[in-house]
Amino acid sequence: MFPIAPAPIACTLSAANFKERAIWLRELTARALLSHRVEGLQMYLSYRPDARDDVEKMVQQERQCCDFLKYELRPGTGSIEVVVTGPAEASVDAQALFAHLIPQAGTAAA
Repeated sequence: MFPIAPAPIACTLSAANFKERAIWLRELTARALLSHRVEGLQMYLSYRPDARDDVEKMVQQERQCCDFLKYELRPGTGSIEVVVTGPAEASVDAQALFAHLIPQAGTAAA
């Protein structure tokens, strides 16, 4: 039996589609992100409950283009929690893998 190779660490979106997605993610972050934190290979995001549809859409879309990252929706108390886990082989650069999901300066912080 042949070992299964891990998914390549690369987004499958075109440059134009990535730019469009990044704009949408920044808007979602500004509007609904309550907090975030990164711990090793995991990033924890907490969103306002009224953003559930957009958060579910984000997770679905990200699973399609960045299948090297694992996304888990968790029920939260008064929030929607998303846990994003990076691959073990990216341990040094995990924060770079999450950069498109982490708010820019001046938006929600951990």
